[in-house]
Amino acid sequence: MKTLHWDAINPITGTPFTWDDPNLRWGDPSYYLEPGDPGFVPYDTPAPKPVAKKKKPFRRKAASNTHATPSPHTTMPTFQYHTAPNPKGGFTTRPVLGEPVTDETFFNIAATKSGGLTADQIKTGLTAVLDTILDCSSGCAFSNGLLGKLRFRPTSGGSQPGPADFDNPNEMNCDVALSITAETRDAWRSTLTLESMGEVGKVSPDIDSILSQENDAPGKYAPGTMIELSGHRLDLDKSDASQGVFFRSGSDPEVRATVYGTITPTSLSVLVPATLSGPLMVRVANKINGSVRSFTYMDAITPIS
Repeated sequence: MKTLHWDAINPITGTPFTWDDPNLRWGDPSYYLEPGDPGFVPYDTPAPKPVAKKKKPFRRKAASNTHATPSPHTTMPTFQYHTAPNPKGGFTTRPVLGEPVTDETFFNIAATKSGGLTADQIKTGLTAVLDTILDCSSGCAFSNGLLGKLRFRPTSGGSQPGPADFDNPNEMNCDVALSITAETRDAWRSTLTLESMGEVGKVSPDIDSILSQENDAPGKYAPGTMIELSGHRLDLDKSDASQGVFFRSGSDPEVRATVYGTITPTSLSVLVPATLSGPLMVRVANKINGSVRSFTYMDAITPIS
């Protein structure tokens, strides 16, 4: 038996695993049976011949180099990143986040790619697509590849004392997971131009998760209430204005939190300012070894509905 991963290919049939595969065993972790394992059910499809995987080259750009001259109406985006020590050994990378994309900018760009649709038409169509994804997910339907590019599936979790104690979707942490397909991801990777922005400090704060202290919902908040950040090196000095927890709503300026609760190296509680609303990006800054270093949580936290 082997551990089952999302998008795993059945080595016997050569096709992606399906939910009703008799050789799948769901749990933590999930795994699949192989020939010779007790309970293995043979497939009708013969095993495919192995195909060698082709490596897709990256185009790497040094910080001192320049791009080829683009056309007057074309921008050449660069994937900027930092390298940083990996707690498990070696090094890892972190993207350098730019400015949030506004709705207006997003739909104007989409309109130019559509070949004739207006920004408003794109917005109407995408709204219908997202609403349909939510409708399908309400019935636990899913897709492994809309247009060969997008996957979606319903998810749930939560924690209760007993199996009959889940009374509502909030307690179950019902959600919808969206991601691009592996083929789309690989094709996108092959187009990237990379630029290293240097190595960041060997010691820096980081955030693993954010929970609302109102209902323990992950990634949620209510204005004027406390949230809890869990991670590493979060023991900041709240009296220092350069340190702290900072919130950004869209393209608005950052707002620094002023009310803090418990502060430890691995946990930090902070009050979300009552004036904020909508999705919020969260950044934590801490002074370590004489310099202020920060970390921005990758996912925006959203209001409790």
